[in-house]
Amino acid sequence: MAVLFIGVIRVIVKTQGGANKTKEDAVVDAALARAQGPRPTEPRTEA
Repeated sequence: MAVLFIGVIRVIVKTQGGANKTKEDAVVDAALARAQGPRPTEPRTEA
């Protein structure tokens, strides 16, 4: 059981970062931007 746990932890640590991290971050950022949509702007009033 401990060997399996250590193996899972090693895979998780190895897949964090590296060349794919930039691509994954870009995909997540694009999905978040799409989900949020354009934000309405409030009219500016000069006082």
